[in-house]
Order: sequence, then structure tokens, then C-alpha cells
Amino acid sequence: MVGMGQTAEKKGYDLPGVVENGDTIAVVHVPKVYIFPTLKFESKEEYYRYKKLVRDVKKVYPYSQIAKTTFQEVHNIMDSLPNNKLRKKYIKAKEDELLDRYYDELFAMTIRQGEILLKLIDRELNRSALDVIKELRGGFSAIMWQSMAKVFGESLNTTYDATTGEDMMIERIVVQIEQGVI
Repeated sequence: MVGMGQTAEKKGYDLPGVVENGDTIAVVHVPKVYIFPTLKFESKEEYYRYKKLVRDVKKVYPYSQIAKTTFQEVHNIMDSLPNNKLRKKYIKAKEDELLDRYYDELFAMTIRQGEILLKLIDRELNRSALDVIKELRGGFSAIMWQSMAKVFGESLNTTYDATTGEDMMIERIVVQIEQGVI
């Protein structure tokens, strides 16, 4: 019994619910949980390659998320701009802003990390980096950036297939990052 000046201690949780046929049913969002089989490595070298892949994916994954949000933001703003001149001006300003903010970090990445980032951008946007550049900056810029990538032995047309090869392992790592497991 609670007397004057005292408050009852509340136990439990407040949950949203619905009432169906006189019964109250809690409505709880439970995220998907993925369970992967334990990895078995045939050699120490294979294990070290995996650990390196985990390190590289963890480093570049946040940038793929930034690319995804920025791309969505750019599209929303471009849809509201009345003409191509303003769109081009906006794209150039956004490009300069991103270069100012991320140039040093991106420049410090290894070629391998850049390759993984290109795959993750394709994963997040469902289009290659080359297609994104073509769409936002035009064909000539896309050719120039693709030429620069070729100098380093890469391609901006890199695609991602989570069901095969190394991309399957990258997908496993990304899902574990998103779940907070690694």
C-alpha cells in the first residue's frame, strides 16, 4: 500500500499494443537475427586473409552508409530544383563539400579498401559508382573518373553479388557489423 508522499515503484515495460477480441496483445518489433555457421580455415594464411577482410570492411562500411544517405539527400534536393543550371551548381557544391570533408580519409585508404568500398556502394545503391557519376555529373566526368580508376588497376563499374565468392564473405561481415556482433 502506498501512503501519502510515496510513489509506487513501477516494474516492467510500457509497450504499444492492440486489443483484439478483448485481449491486449503487445506489439514488439524484433529485428531479424542471422546466425552463421562457424568458419573453418584450412590454413593460417586463409585465417589472416579473413581477418584482413574484416578489418577492411569495418573501415569502409561507414563510408558506404554516408554515400547512401548523401545520394538520397542529393536526389531529394535535385528533384526540387527548377532547372539544370541550378542542379549542376548544387552537385558541384556538394562534391566540393564532400571532398573537403573526406578527402584525407579516402586518400589514406588502400587500393583494396577502395575496391571493397566500390562494392559496398553498389550494394547500398543498387548501381555502380560509375552509374552514379554518370547520373550526377555526366558521361564525360564518368569517363575521366573511370580512367583514373584504371590507372590504379580498378574499375568504377564494380558490382556486388552477395551470393558468390568474396562478396558472400563481405555480406556476412556487413550483416555482423549491422547486428553489432563485430
